[in-house]
Amino acid sequence: MALAVDAVAGTPVYQPQANLSGRLNCVGDDTMGPLVDAWLAAFQRRQPGIRRGPHWRHAGSATAFGALMFGDADIAPMAREPLPTELQPFAHQFAGDMMKSPLFVRVASRDGQPAYLAVNRRPGAPLPPKVKAFLEFALSGDGQAIVAAQQRFTPLTADDDARERAKLDGFLPQLDTGLPGYRPVAGLHGAIDSIGSDGMKSLMDTWIDAFTHVQPSVRKGDRWEHLGTLNGFHALLAGDTEMAPMGRELWPDERAAYAQIRHDAAPLEIRVARGGFNTPQRTTAQAIFVHPDNPLSGITLPQLASIVQRNPAITRWGQLGLTGEWADRPITIYMPPHVAPNAMSMQFMVLAGGQWNAAVHEGSIDDTARAIAHDPGAIGFGGLEEVGPGLKSLAVARRAGEPFYVLDAENASSGRYPLTRYMYIRLNRPLTAPVKAFLRYILSREGQEPVRYSAYFPLTAAEVREELAKLK
Repeated sequence: MALAVDAVAGTPVYQPQANLSGRLNCVGDDTMGPLVDAWLAAFQRRQPGIRRGPHWRHAGSATAFGALMFGDADIAPMAREPLPTELQPFAHQFAGDMMKSPLFVRVASRDGQPAYLAVNRRPGAPLPPKVKAFLEFALSGDGQAIVAAQQRFTPLTADDDARERAKLDGFLPQLDTGLPGYRPVAGLHGAIDSIGSDGMKSLMDTWIDAFTHVQPSVRKGDRWEHLGTLNGFHALLAGDTEMAPMGRELWPDERAAYAQIRHDAAPLEIRVARGGFNTPQRTTAQAIFVHPDNPLSGITLPQLASIVQRNPAITRWGQLGLTGEWADRPITIYMPPHVAPNAMSMQFMVLAGGQWNAAVHEGSIDDTARAIAHDPGAIGFGGLEEVGPGLKSLAVARRAGEPFYVLDAENASSGRYPLTRYMYIRLNRPLTAPVKAFLRYILSREGQEPVRYSAYFPLTAAEVREELAKLK
């Protein structure tokens, strides 16, 4: 018992949070059922706005993974290590969201083996407040004292507890206070179809579930498939969907095909979220990379365009203000293939659709990173998750005389960093009443709230006003 007391003594006191509310659902290991029940009872005394959800059952560890994958559980207790066959389905269920396995937070030991609480967490995303708070309570001195009182369970050591608490950290973007609330539409009924981005699947599912709750005579349509952005574009062309969520800009050849087939210049395009910060294989902000020895600290978008455009006006580092041995050093450009999504995005953001410098060196992400790391005269771009010890990212300004912003979570989420991207829903005209209302819901305060936990970022109130104007 002395070991348990020492372990509890090294853990922090739980600090209750103001205005925390909602239902918690927990499904999983039967041997951890009494422990989780005791945690919830004590947690509710400190957070009276939390209620036990309809899915609170502990029949066995084998139930944990299905409950997490299909959204029945916020938390899944596991008093053993997961089996490979239990984790494999996550690669399919969350393929577009890049979540290959749940996050396992060790909260105790049972008979010398780790005991976990598992939660769904997309890379780069924060945990929902109620889930994070419950885990913080379980890892607090209060929660670990409850562990010590359970038979066969042992609290964590202070060092182990600190390591597990570190897993809960994550940047939570702000929600603009100027976002409008959603006003339900009387008499609204019908179905909504959607085909498109796999990276937006979880968001689309979250939005439609919440929307049909506030508009109960609207239902999810028979075509509700999110397997890829290209699927959505071709479904729009064929008229097989009303909505196509897409995680990138519309490419020139797609615009041309749409105009030819649909006899309209382009589909209606609604921004619904801002792209992420540094999550691999997602729609993320673009970083500008140079060699770490390069003394340049920042670059403007017009300067960048003058380097990478077809007829470059800037070809040497001295033209960007560098002196000494750098003044006459040629600028070498490395980039992903022209047809890669991030290259197409940069072509829009930096070149306004213009052509690339013919002297660029194209290669894979890894090849491009290695080339920049070995070439002092190099410049290139890509997602910040591609930064390694041999790359340095530059601060970026929209134009001369304006502030330079480094690429970090705060600047990306706010849109201050100039090379951020967007998530879109594209639609064929005319819009049905249920679809128009659904879009207004997505652009509301209620619709933008879950974006905060998706590894994407919510729109600002000004951006929302611009998108809502397109629906009038």
